[in-house]
Amino acid sequence: WDTVDPAELFHAPVVKKPCKGSVVKHLQEITKGADFMVLWMDCDREGENINFEVLDCCMHLMAGSGSKFDRVYRAHFSAINPSDIMKAYNALGKP
Repeated sequence: WDTVDPAELFHAPVVKKPCKGSVVKHLQEITKGADFMVLWMDCDREGENINFEVLDCCMHLMAGSGSKFDRVYRAHFSAINPSDIMKAYNALGKP
């Protein structure tokens, strides 16, 4: 932390490293043939990047033809309690 000004980290580029392992395999297995996908990640920069990594490795496995992105949704929430979860579910948006 002493070598970089923390303010510089807000503008740092995102570096994606390929991940091969059981998480990716599991996500791909449950995505095969899915009609819709709902992403429930944290609403921060890391969560947003994870959303697009999931899409990169899984969206091609969804059922149907045409634009699969039209069938991908994003839940926005700030707390894990029944009220906030239902509120997010009823207001799904796009990633």
